[in-house]
Amino acid sequence: MHLYMLAEHDDLDDFAEALYQELLLWAQPKTTIQAVYRHDDGEQPSLSKRSIEVGLELTISKAQKLKDPLNQLYDFAKQHKCDFSVGIIEDNQRSDVCFFGFEEGRPDMFEIANYLEL
Repeated sequence: MHLYMLAEHDDLDDFAEALYQELLLWAQPKTTIQAVYRHDDGEQPSLSKRSIEVGLELTISKAQKLKDPLNQLYDFAKQHKCDFSVGIIEDNQRSDVCFFGFEEGRPDMFEIANYLEL
C-alpha cells in the first residue's frame, strides 16, 4: 500500500524547508520511505490541492511498519507545532484518511491501520 504523511499548518511555508531537511535525514537510510517537498513555485509542483507538500511517502504491507514513521512524525509535529495528514495513494489519486500531531494528538498505530484497512 502506498501512503503519504504530509505536514498541515496555516504557516507551513515558514518552516517547510527546515522540516524537509529533518525528514530527509531521517528517511535517507530507509528503502521504502521517501521525504518529499513539493510546492507550486518549485521544480516539483504539489500533487494535491495543498500549495505545499512536505512529509513522507511510503510503501507498507503491514500495520507494524507504521510505528516508526508515526512516532518520528509525532516528534516533528510537537517540535514544529503542526499536524500531519495520513492518506492513501491509488492510481495517482490521493485521499486523506486521518490526522495526528500537535493539535490532533498522538497517533494510534492500530486505529490508523484500521482506517487504512491494513
